[in-house]
Amino acid sequence: MRTALYARYSTDLQNVTSIEDQFATCGAFARQQDLSVTTTFHDAALSGASAANRPGLRALMRAAKARSFDLVLCEALDRLSRSQADVWAIFEDLRFHGIKIRTISEGDIGELQIGLMGTMNALQLQEIGRKTRRGQQGVARSGRHTGGCVYGYQIRREVNAAGEPIRGLRSIDEAEAEVVREIFRRYAAGASPRAIVADLNARGIPGPRGGRWNASTINGNAARGNGVIHNELYRGVLVFGRQTWVKDRHTGKRQARARSTEDVIRTEVPDWRIVPEPLWLKVRARYEENKLGSQKRSSFASVRPRHLLSGKLTCGVCGGPMIRSGSEQRFMCSWRRERGEAACSNGRGVKGGEIEARVLAAVKDRLLSSELVAVAVDEARRSSEREARELALGRSKLEKELSEVKRRAERLIDQVADGALTGVAVKDRLGILETLTCP
Repeated sequence: MRTALYARYSTDLQNVTSIEDQFATCGAFARQQDLSVTTTFHDAALSGASAANRPGLRALMRAAKARSFDLVLCEALDRLSRSQADVWAIFEDLRFHGIKIRTISEGDIGELQIGLMGTMNALQLQEIGRKTRRGQQGVARSGRHTGGCVYGYQIRREVNAAGEPIRGLRSIDEAEAEVVREIFRRYAAGASPRAIVADLNARGIPGPRGGRWNASTINGNAARGNGVIHNELYRGVLVFGRQTWVKDRHTGKRQARARSTEDVIRTEVPDWRIVPEPLWLKVRARYEENKLGSQKRSSFASVRPRHLLSGKLTCGVCGGPMIRSGSEQRFMCSWRRERGEAACSNGRGVKGGEIEARVLAAVKDRLLSSELVAVAVDEARRSSEREARELALGRSKLEKELSEVKRRAERLIDQVADGALTGVAVKDRLGILETLTCP
């Protein structure tokens, strides 16, 4: 039996050698079962919560569609997926192609195993999430960071009495901390995020991810605590649990969801303070003032109206997207606007009405030429003729059926006249004929 091996490991539970270990175990099992291993598939460092973002599994399903093997062998059912819905979908698709699933732990997989083990794996996934979150909450309450290293800080490495590394410790990076203080001072003094990042980029100061600064890096999202001016860690307060992440089963992508205020954990970490409290309060006051002014100026919906060329123009210099800007609604390079002149030298813009007129003229010239119109008209004529023929054939068929029903009704009348049928029998048969004539 042609057999395909599948292996997977996730970043939080296993390491890269797990793939080799799973293949070795499955290979030995296949030899015991007299199975012929013809191909292997694997997904490294990918969660089993969703099948959408796993290229190895997608490749396996494509090969199954081509009937490249007869059996899928893996260490356990949860290697295919921990999601019960995904396990059912994989099982049904493979069964449609005539391919079976066998695991070392559960044996041959059928509806019963899918139902029982799928439920157990789904519950185990929930339990892993619950324990992980409980552990993160404990770390946050102890004044240690649960995520990556925030701009302005560096990882502090220490070990406990047992020699194990203590995770979540941070110390202030003075060079980056001074940049944070500068951002707060300039914002409090009235500078806009765009003006601040333009100057930082012009001076060659790397952003939090090593690249250029964006205005959104500073302004962020106040509700989520994102952005330099909203990060309370800079005032010495560690905030955990503002939001949670859920994974879309169809795409495999995570989406942020706000949590209730009861789930938020706030811990004082005075040693991590970078921004003095008076400066923090000045920035909060200016942000609220700007927010109120923006709301007063904006009497329309928060979602900007889309135009004919929205999202379709790119800068000819840097390749960045072009957006409408200013009272004249000119299209300009958004990377220059958000990151400053250091990101793009193209300071030119074009009026929205002008570029739209040019695009429409090109469409008219290239797509509405007499030759193309003639081809479109000819295709429309042929399509209309096909529809007319189909309607004529359908009408002819219905007319023949109606003629047959009328003929049979006339025969019933003749039989009644000859006394061969009773009134009740005639009524029943006419009822049948009436149903035949109804659409």
